[in-house]
This record gives sequence, C-alpha cells and structure tokens, in this order.
Amino acid sequence: MIRPGMNSEYTRMLMFACLATIPLVFMLMMVAGKERWLFLLDHGKEMAGGGPLMVLLLVGLVILLILMPLGMLAGIWYGMGFQFGTMFILYFVPIISRLIFNTTQQSIVAAITQGLLFFAAFLIGISIVEILERFSSGAQLYDAHLQLVWPDYRDAAKMFFSVCVFALINQIIAVYYEVQSMLGRT
Repeated sequence: MIRPGMNSEYTRMLMFACLATIPLVFMLMMVAGKERWLFLLDHGKEMAGGGPLMVLLLVGLVILLILMPLGMLAGIWYGMGFQFGTMFILYFVPIISRLIFNTTQQSIVAAITQGLLFFAAFLIGISIVEILERFSSGAQLYDAHLQLVWPDYRDAAKMFFSVCVFALINQIIAVYYEVQSMLGRT
C-alpha cells in the first residue's frame, strides 16, 4: 500500500475481491447458517405442496440463493483474467466457511459487518487521498498504479486506498473470528 510499484496484479485481485463483497453479503444474509439450509428446503417443499412443482421450486431456490452469487464471484474472477485464483479463494475461505459452519445469526452479523466495512473503506480511502494531497506530494503514484488495473478510471487513487483499507480491515476481522473460534468463543 505504501509503495505499490508497477506490479498491479495483487492490486487487481484485491480490487475484485472488494467488489465481490456484494454477492458475498447477499449469500451471507440469504442462505448462510447451518440451520438456514434445512429451513429453506423445508420452506420450498411447503410452498410447492409436493409434486413436480416442488422440484422446480427447489431448483429455483438453488439457482437464486447459491448459483447466482457463486456465478457473480466467477464473473469477478473472470474480470481478473482468471489470475490469482488461489489468492482469490484463500481470501474468501474465512467468509465462505461461515456459510457452512456458523449459525444464521452469526452469518447475518458477518454480512452486516462486511457491508459496513465496504462503505467505510471507501470513506477512509477518500480521506487518505485528501490528506496526501493536502500535506504531501499527492497521490499520482497510486493513481498511476490503479490505472494499470483499470485504465481511465476516475479517482483511481481513492479506489486504490479504499481497496487496500478494505483488505487490511477484512483480514483483521477474519483473524479476530479465527482467534475467537480457537478459544471456543462464538
């Protein structure tokens, strides 16, 4: 973040990971929690009332609640040029694991945290650029760096710092959750 240099591939991965927050928050809010999966299946069966409609409704639920957000993540990975796949997957392992292992309440809290962090990171990124421009030499270096990822992007320095802040805080939150989990606290 301090000296990005001209290698923008890691920044590309972080930028698309930040943008992937939108489908992840959707997945965490709608389908997360180990008890929520069974509830959704039971609710689908109840709505269809049995028969062939039940199969169609269950397929629709799977498409809407699971495949659509995963498709959005695949689209983001495509936008990254199918690069840094391992880093992209490892970045999301803590969040994706919450879809399976956490309760619904914990998943909703994680989704709200991710959503708030998404917006807060952009406010912090804008503030960093304003401080750099006011008290330092400016943000041209960071602007040029993100232009390698997304040419002609307006306010590229703000996006660069927003993405970096998002990634840093997100990893701090993930470490906090993992430490809490290892200590047996939920």
